[in-house]
Amino acid sequence: MDTITAQVQMLGGFRMTINGITISDQSNQSKKPWSILEYLITFRNREISSNELIDLIWSESQSVNPSGALKTLVFRTRKLLEPFGIPTHHLIVQKHGAYAWNPQIEISLDTDHFEALLKKSDKPGISADEQLKLYLEALALYNGDFLPKSNWESWVIPITTYYHSQFLHIAHKAIEMLSDRGDWDQIVHLCQRAIQVEPFDDDFHYHLILALFNKGEQVQALDHYQQTTNLFYNEFAITPSERLKTLYKLIRDKEHGITTDLSVIQEAMQEENHSTGAFYCEYSVFRDLYQLERRSIGRTGDSMFLCLLTICDEDGTLPKSFITARAMTNLGAAIASSLRQGDVYTRYSVSQYMIMLPTASYENGEMVLQRIIRNFRKLYIRKELIVNYSLQAILPDTVS
Repeated sequence: MDTITAQVQMLGGFRMTINGITISDQSNQSKKPWSILEYLITFRNREISSNELIDLIWSESQSVNPSGALKTLVFRTRKLLEPFGIPTHHLIVQKHGAYAWNPQIEISLDTDHFEALLKKSDKPGISADEQLKLYLEALALYNGDFLPKSNWESWVIPITTYYHSQFLHIAHKAIEMLSDRGDWDQIVHLCQRAIQVEPFDDDFHYHLILALFNKGEQVQALDHYQQTTNLFYNEFAITPSERLKTLYKLIRDKEHGITTDLSVIQEAMQEENHSTGAFYCEYSVFRDLYQLERRSIGRTGDSMFLCLLTICDEDGTLPKSFITARAMTNLGAAIASSLRQGDVYTRYSVSQYMIMLPTASYENGEMVLQRIIRNFRKLYIRKELIVNYSLQAILPDTVS
């Protein structure tokens, strides 16, 4: 038989190409034949006994005739290989009651190339430029986690974990090296790919936002910050890190170009959505407004209260993330519609909003908060959730 090489991808999904013909696990065929093929390719350097394959496929169930069922399944696995036009018993061979991928059929495997690049990048004496080049080549090979359609298989889990952790390790190192070089375009590209693999890694989001900012794309940076905070709050019940919040404030506070036309400046400062409810802002902006109010009330003697609204279960614990996300959306809408346009509020954590409320007394503040809760109940009818609140007068700044 002439030398045949099978090009095989396992990162991001299984694909096999021979002589320009490709098969993949994206087809609607049963998963079990693909599992056999993936296992034989992964452990292609040894013969796999029938018992091992039976345990692999039917570990949690008893087959009446496991040997017969395995023969049928191997037949179906070979059927997957028929598009290549090669006798399938030449690809998956059987001897001594065991099965194996034919060692005469060479395999070019993406995981092998990934490993080789990592080993080369760790060689002593390698230059930083060459190391970065190898990192980027390895990262480009990583189209996703190892065999994602089989990620529930016990044998797949540790391999997936290994390659996933290797990807994260070199992605972080590459971003650090690119940052030293000021290569913001490459960082944006790399972070966007990395976020697809690990969407709740704060570091990837931070460097993406910072790179966009350093490229002069301030609007895109702020947009991604908003997307990130929504993702962390709603999908993972995670409060954005202080580092991320500080970066947001840095971008918001960036100096604009010099202009003497006040009408241009006013137009640029207009609200985009012209909402009619209370003013929502990020926590860093809210904190600045709080400091401003403290200074103001020290001079004017006006009364201002700080309010905290918290969503919890009846036992005081945090609800499940999807419940919290929906409830917080409704609570935010209730706050916006219950307050005046000049009132300010922010999201303080996964399950909390904070409000600055200009009112004459504690009792008046309580009345406002009760109105917010009533309006929330109209939007969110599940009774098992509780909205707790606390209210405290803002004390004037004592610094003269």
